[in-house]
Amino acid sequence: MYVKLALSNARRSIKDYIIYFVTLIICVSLFYGFLSLSSAHSDLINEDSYNFEFLKLMMKYSTYIVTGMLIFLIGYVNKYMIKRRKREFASYILLGIPQRNVAFMFFIETLIMGMISIVIGVIVGTLFSQLVTALILMTVKQEIVFSFKLYWDTVCITFLFFTSMYCIIGSFNVRTLSKAKLIQLLSDGKKSEFQFKRGKFVYLIVFVIAILLYIACVYFVHNILQAINNHEIVQGNETYYFPLAIGSFIIGTYALFYALSYILIIIKEKWINFKYTYTNLFLVGTVVSKIKTAPVLIATISLTFLGAALCFTLTLLLSQWSLGYLDNRIPFDTIVAGKLNIMQSEASISEIDYSGLVEYLSRENYHFDDYCEVEQYYIYDKAQYENHGKDMPLFAIGLSDYNYLRSMLGLGLVELESDTFTTQWMKIVDEKFISEYITENTTLRLKDKALQLNEKAYYKASIGEYIYKSYDEGLIILPDAWCKNLTLASKDFYANSDMKISNAASIKLEGELIPNWFEENYGKLLNGEKKNPLIVRLKAAETNIVLNATLGMRILGIYGGAVLLMISLTVLALQQLSDSIEHKERYIVLKKLGIDPKEINRIILKQISLYYTIPILVAVFGFYIFFNAFKIASKSITAAYIGDQAFMFNITISLMIIIIIYFCYFITTFYSFKRNVENE
Repeated sequence: MYVKLALSNARRSIKDYIIYFVTLIICVSLFYGFLSLSSAHSDLINEDSYNFEFLKLMMKYSTYIVTGMLIFLIGYVNKYMIKRRKREFASYILLGIPQRNVAFMFFIETLIMGMISIVIGVIVGTLFSQLVTALILMTVKQEIVFSFKLYWDTVCITFLFFTSMYCIIGSFNVRTLSKAKLIQLLSDGKKSEFQFKRGKFVYLIVFVIAILLYIACVYFVHNILQAINNHEIVQGNETYYFPLAIGSFIIGTYALFYALSYILIIIKEKWINFKYTYTNLFLVGTVVSKIKTAPVLIATISLTFLGAALCFTLTLLLSQWSLGYLDNRIPFDTIVAGKLNIMQSEASISEIDYSGLVEYLSRENYHFDDYCEVEQYYIYDKAQYENHGKDMPLFAIGLSDYNYLRSMLGLGLVELESDTFTTQWMKIVDEKFISEYITENTTLRLKDKALQLNEKAYYKASIGEYIYKSYDEGLIILPDAWCKNLTLASKDFYANSDMKISNAASIKLEGELIPNWFEENYGKLLNGEKKNPLIVRLKAAETNIVLNATLGMRILGIYGGAVLLMISLTVLALQQLSDSIEHKERYIVLKKLGIDPKEINRIILKQISLYYTIPILVAVFGFYIFFNAFKIASKSITAAYIGDQAFMFNITISLMIIIIIYFCYFITTFYSFKRNVENE
């Protein structure tokens, strides 16, 4: 009998809590879809150029952490269900059913809902799995092939993970219901979270404090931007101000919603014309009542929505930045850059001949199509370069080496007059800084002779970041004749190859073959420091690392943002549906007073709109503050590695996802609310 009753209640619960049930299904499907990437039977890429083991490992454990946030939602909904059905549970006890059996029936009921959501979620998850796989294949420019199949190890983990969550929360529910007194079950159905227990000045003071905390948040963010743009003013304070900005906004949000309902009441009392216009009194009273009884919950929803929005947008932008950064970081297939002061003398540096490396790697079946040996020189006395800080001067390279690098990258050649020079800067260097440097250095003196800055004063071609050995990430480009009288600082190697090599082979080249060749041929010329004298980078290995990080950020950003968004919107929806059931008689009274059904629908729409809008407006305000700060702080990165079009595209995509999910929940809540009110 108990099982039959539990099954009947489960069917009714699925109907009553359809939004929660659908949310569970989506979350289970997302969990399965993302976790399937780490399945032992999943083979993302057949080509050995990529190794996504790190991505699989990151996805596996990060998915557990992100999905673990659902405990909040499941716990809240179970608590909400118990609160709504306390009278029903009391009726069962009065009919003679043991209290522990009533608690166990509720546990079976929620477990049945959970099991159904898992089964449907796994089936839908196979589709998500293919979408995620397609995203990865698109990123690595591979052919997309859809293959719908179940990964049984992932299916088992999904069942175990979610069943454990349901059982843990269910055990607490059983304990709570078993120990609850009958009088509490009969009279505790409408207990408010907060009531107006203090004087009006307390709420006004809390409201003022909330406003001051928001102002403080803006002030701290302003100081962070100052620290980024002008290190001499508040250098190092960015890490100090950031937690203060976050903390101010969080505390301010809780303070705001604690006092907001009282502030709305004051506004309602002062705005007489609006208050007594048609059904406005009923509408405002309903919204104020809801905010008054759950300020902490609504503030938490607002912050969760803010976290979801930032998670969506920032992770998509950061993943796009990683891809753009890769192209600028290492445009050549192989780079071997010597560290400063590793050789005994300038003569030792000049002895380095990378043609031997080309021959050596050729014997190892790794062939180069083209390569260049780039010599860098001290412009001034070598002693001025011993300080490896911000005061280190720029190094110089010859025009022929610079043009050869450009030709290897398919760029146009640069021409200089015999008595002129130009500069090359990393793409991320701020234009303002370059302008200041050029203004202060229009003339370059070498050995009592002067060179004038060329008409084309600087270039920002992407020739990699390892060529820049000074803090300012720039180079002086000199005519070759002027380099002969300068002291040699280093000799580096840049090469391209059309060969495709495996990830394992690229790691072996970076960590073993090239360092061993250098040690064998030039180890005796090292200046006492033989540990890691070279910076060796292969584009294949770097690409693999960056793709793992990029895909991880992009996938987890979408997943984390979706989970946070659905948690906040589900709780918002259930709060409104709770109101539609608990205060159904209010709408019945409106009907008896002759209010048109269409007008009642408009009241419902306004009520849901206000309730959905108020916490979201606070989240939008926070999003504007923090995202605008990110945009200003990263404007040079955006210009260099993302581009305005890609930046706007990623922002548009993330905001569209948020808006679509938001309106789906909004519309579903409206029609569910309307159905509950109409069913008398």
